[in-house]
Amino acid sequence: MSETAFHPGRLVMVDIQGKRLDAATAAFLRDNRIRAVCLFRKNLGTEAEVRQLTRDLREAMGPDALIGLDQEGGSVVRATFLPQPPSAMALGAAGDEGLAEQVGAAVARGLRGIGINWNFAPVTDINNNPANPVIAERSFGETADTVTRLAGAWMKGSMAAGVACCIKHFPGHGDTHVDSHLDLPTVDKSRAELDALELKPFQALRDLAPSIMTAHIVYPKIDPLYPATLSRTLLGGILRDEYGYDGVVITDALMMKAIAERYGYAKAAVLAINAGAADEVLPLHQIATRLIERLRSTAGMSLNRV
Repeated sequence: MSETAFHPGRLVMVDIQGKRLDAATAAFLRDNRIRAVCLFRKNLGTEAEVRQLTRDLREAMGPDALIGLDQEGGSVVRATFLPQPPSAMALGAAGDEGLAEQVGAAVARGLRGIGINWNFAPVTDINNNPANPVIAERSFGETADTVTRLAGAWMKGSMAAGVACCIKHFPGHGDTHVDSHLDLPTVDKSRAELDALELKPFQALRDLAPSIMTAHIVYPKIDPLYPATLSRTLLGGILRDEYGYDGVVITDALMMKAIAERYGYAKAAVLAINAGAADEVLPLHQIATRLIERLRSTAGMSLNRV
């Protein structure tokens, strides 16, 4: 393999500042061989500005550039100038796989038109806790069958229209009462309980999903030491070894308080890669250089699969 294939910058997806790609950031992306950027609402101006930004990002990162964002529908949309997709809960109420597939395709056409090729959707968490502060309408339903059918259809539509998907948040964020953006949730379920519900959509859709995003949640009966994002038991053991998943595993954002305040970005990234999220870790642009140096010095690093 070439040196580029081994470069730790290829394991990092960063965020950037502003609605335009300035010269310093472009040089940062090129110098560190980064080829993946996550856009947030702060980066999205007018439709024309976003098209220019994604063109500039591709020029800096090359033809294999991955440009992603969260365009789930409902309350979680980044590109607000595109037609507003219905939430997963609304599609769950309709219960129509054909409609879900059409919506996934429509979302993808809009994103592809502005230069986005990776959407961190659909959510495959099951809405089985009414006190959950962060999933709610983002879920297709309260049963594994509903979530699997409709998320799978939505994903097929998106991928047919040319935008990669990412099911999330493995192994399930539906039964929490804490938002992992703010603190570290705990789900005190056994492996048998997870197998019976939360894990079912991930297992069923693993051959269709090009990528899976991890959850910043501790499952003490599975791994009492680490949240799923950093857990070799959950990522390497269940997802990689048992399920045989060989697609892309990406962490949820490492700047979220559930991770950042307990482990720090660099340590969390190394733990995540060693656990099985060997494809993409998502830090802030400002700390990515230090993170890349830490990854460069880490022995036994897994190779990027993207």
